[in-house]
Amino acid sequence: MKKTLVLLVALICATIVISMKQEELTLPEKVRIEIMSSIDSMQNTLSSFENGVKQQVNTTALKYQFAQVRASYKQFEWFLAHIDPESAQLINGPPLPRLDESLPSIMEIEPEGLQVMEEILNEDVVDYPALTYNIQKLKQHIIDAKSMIQSVALSDRIILEAIRNNIMRIGTLGISGFDTPGFSDALKESAKSWESAGKALRYYIPLFQRTSKIQSDSLKLLLQKGRKILSASRSFDAFDRWGFTKDYINPVYALIGSLHIQSGIEINTEVSRKNRIIRYEAPTLYHTSAYDPYGYARNKYERPSQSKINLGSMLFRSTDLSKSGIMSCASCHDPQRAFMDGHAKSPGSVPHSFTDRNTPGLLNVALSPRYFHDSRTTFLEEQIEHVVSSSIEFNTDYFEISQRLSQDVKILEAFKTAYPSESGPINATTISSALSAYVRSLVSFETPVDSVLRGEKSVLLTGKNLQKVKNGFNLFMGKAACGTCHFPPSFSGLVPPHFTDMESEVLGVPTHPTSKKIDPDLGKGGIYKYKSPIYAHAFKTPGLRNISRTAPYMHNGAYSTLQEVMDFYNLGGGIGLRIDVPNQTLPSEKLNLTKKEIAEIIAFMNALVEKPKY
Repeated sequence: MKKTLVLLVALICATIVISMKQEELTLPEKVRIEIMSSIDSMQNTLSSFENGVKQQVNTTALKYQFAQVRASYKQFEWFLAHIDPESAQLINGPPLPRLDESLPSIMEIEPEGLQVMEEILNEDVVDYPALTYNIQKLKQHIIDAKSMIQSVALSDRIILEAIRNNIMRIGTLGISGFDTPGFSDALKESAKSWESAGKALRYYIPLFQRTSKIQSDSLKLLLQKGRKILSASRSFDAFDRWGFTKDYINPVYALIGSLHIQSGIEINTEVSRKNRIIRYEAPTLYHTSAYDPYGYARNKYERPSQSKINLGSMLFRSTDLSKSGIMSCASCHDPQRAFMDGHAKSPGSVPHSFTDRNTPGLLNVALSPRYFHDSRTTFLEEQIEHVVSSSIEFNTDYFEISQRLSQDVKILEAFKTAYPSESGPINATTISSALSAYVRSLVSFETPVDSVLRGEKSVLLTGKNLQKVKNGFNLFMGKAACGTCHFPPSFSGLVPPHFTDMESEVLGVPTHPTSKKIDPDLGKGGIYKYKSPIYAHAFKTPGLRNISRTAPYMHNGAYSTLQEVMDFYNLGGGIGLRIDVPNQTLPSEKLNLTKKEIAEIIAFMNALVEKPKY
């Protein structure tokens, strides 16, 4: 009896000591402990899966074990993907080869990780050696991630930013099935990710309660309901992505940001003056205020200036920039046509000449870390230099342009106002800077779609029209898989939630609608630094905002209508047209969209348009 009593007292004392130690931990350290536990869980599930592979158990059993591995990764992906995107890429990146852009030579990096293992498991005959190889690589990546997370300095700011980013990751990538294309567990995995980030957030609820009880209570309720909706979903295609984005993703994202700022915890703009692509203060990513296009500028500390924008607007419309004196930027980028010209390929400055590719619109084009259809340049300033020197376009140089512009008193004064510290204000740097400032001012997220998804009213989206657009969005993000390449909220190849990568795709676009031959343009694969078979005929994924005003479509202007474009995708791209495209990245399986479904997707894209205001 005495021994039992002593043991009981000892146990109580130990519990009290442990509890006291837990109380001494900071909130970030408590979150770290949970993350480390989640990593341990993934290591355990991966070991079970590895044993199943060694024993070559039946495919059904292997797929079940693999689903557990993926689910365990979703428990800490929210944090890892935020602080170390490269590690997240190695663990769960797209199953496509890529180039190591840090090297001066062409070096292909073979895909690895969970999505590659998915593809192996979905083959008719499972390649067990390949699975074993990928398991070994994955085990090492998890060990590396665990070591990094164990040692990284954590703060309340980093934790809250990671949680908020994860909400947008679920709303853009998760519910589209982007990172689990081989299985149909995207919604279950999104539920697991939603729940795991929510567990970390619960540590901050007491602080949020003191900050704003009403907002804190709303956040708790939305998190609970959102998890239930994701968990209860049985059909991937039938899931209401429009409603989930409007009623849960955007409100939760807004509440976390608001409570974070109100609580007095620093935000990223208070840590660094450097421009960031996403402005944390914005309520949702469907607000114009969410984006700082100077986050992609050559000078990451540059600030927008109205005098530079005004000057850039003048230069944009000036024919003095071309040798012929008849071409301006607006010749091909007509503001009344969403900054394109309606031609398959634009007329050049030289008589009877045409540009090599279709002219893209410029609205929101500044939201990109790559420019041109072939991604050849990194900054807008570089893009302008290419146009200036092109023999088909401006066919001149900055010295000649500077001399011409200096003769215009109005423009000369505008340069002096915009660049007062320059001794000779008109030069290559100031010309490209002013034009870039103007193009960066053309960022706007004010379509009827944005308004409704933000929870506002739109007179253009009501009744049957709203239902069509809603259905189109759900198809776009679900069955049609458009959203796995044209990522919301930009609906371009700009990958959320970090917005640092711009995807390109090999679609197998023909020379014209009835052709059975691929367009000979090599695109990205024709650029020296990307000269690899994996990028042959690859082109940057364009934005779809204002697409109803920017026909014709594709890099070569092959298709005149959105109906033709949708028919191309519905058949499975070039391969679906029986064109030989060995490196096509677009899935070649037919989408089996009905005429009604295609019409609804087009209705959604037509709603992604703004009234002309430039």
